[in-house]
Amino acid sequence: MQDFAGAFVEFNIEFSEGGSGLDAGTVFSKNLSFNGDAAWTIRCYPRGGAPGQTAAGDGEHLAVQLVNLGSSRKASRLLFEAIALDRSDNKAAVPSPASLRFTCRCDLDYPNNGCQVTLPRVFRTSDLAAHCVVNGYVTVLCGLAVLQHNPIPIPPSRYALDLRKLEVRNRYGDPDVSFAMGDNNKLVPVHRKVLVARSPVFKAEFDGSMAESTMPVLRPPHEFQPSTFLAVLLYIYADRLPRKEEVVNDVPMVELLRDLLAAADWYAMDRLKLVCAKKLWEDVSVETVSKNLYYADRYNCRELRNACIHFMAAAENMRQVAVTDEYVWLAQNYPCLIEVLRSRIMAENI
Repeated sequence: MQDFAGAFVEFNIEFSEGGSGLDAGTVFSKNLSFNGDAAWTIRCYPRGGAPGQTAAGDGEHLAVQLVNLGSSRKASRLLFEAIALDRSDNKAAVPSPASLRFTCRCDLDYPNNGCQVTLPRVFRTSDLAAHCVVNGYVTVLCGLAVLQHNPIPIPPSRYALDLRKLEVRNRYGDPDVSFAMGDNNKLVPVHRKVLVARSPVFKAEFDGSMAESTMPVLRPPHEFQPSTFLAVLLYIYADRLPRKEEVVNDVPMVELLRDLLAAADWYAMDRLKLVCAKKLWEDVSVETVSKNLYYADRYNCRELRNACIHFMAAAENMRQVAVTDEYVWLAQNYPCLIEVLRSRIMAENI
């Protein structure tokens, strides 16, 4: 059985179209109650500046603070959603109804009594000023919901995994070497001949005179995370990438794909590298393209490198890319790539 309850409050915020007139720290508060929980306060900071939150005080983002003043629910999750209404078309001869222009959703740990959760960057102030001001006001809906889970969890079925292991054992025989993974040295048994067939690096390790050719337990000679190395093994045995639910330690998929591209370069598995590059490109955005460029350049993926540079060189993209955290990281740590990008932009503008 699951216990679910939720409610919304509406903020009508005085807001000039230029975004001026509100100082950082300006706050609007409303109380919210549902299903017996009457002690919630939602505080809206149109230009950031929530107490104790440096990131929220940049003046460029609307921040929200959720304050739990008296409710307590164990084994629960708190769901938050904010919606900014787009009514920019109301200036037309025939006004259109309000539509959902911007949304922000997140799943949070349920805070203890008297605690608060601050979301410092819910919406960009410039977006609200450009698209959501009607008669000097912006309408923002903020909602909370509680989902209390059944306390008796059932682990995912291992039926398909167990059958695949049986199939592998019948096809290749018993494993003849194991890799020690992570800080707890968990052993992952594998077949030398399978690894040799799929990677020239493994072939050099296991078929030559290197010590690895006879040792029964090995530790990967690199610093890739266990989730990355397990993804390499999955590709070796099944010729596919892991699905989201198969990724250990809940590593974000974009981070796994980047590390997997690096591992493919390490093990000289060119097709795997291109498979990762293709997936990274399919989901590329102004937020992710900078670090994708770094991985493509460092780990010799020319196709992804060229695609990222072409994406970033477009003026409409570059204006947004340049203010992201990943671009700042790239400029600070790998200025040579920034110079390559600048040269490309200058060449296209000649």
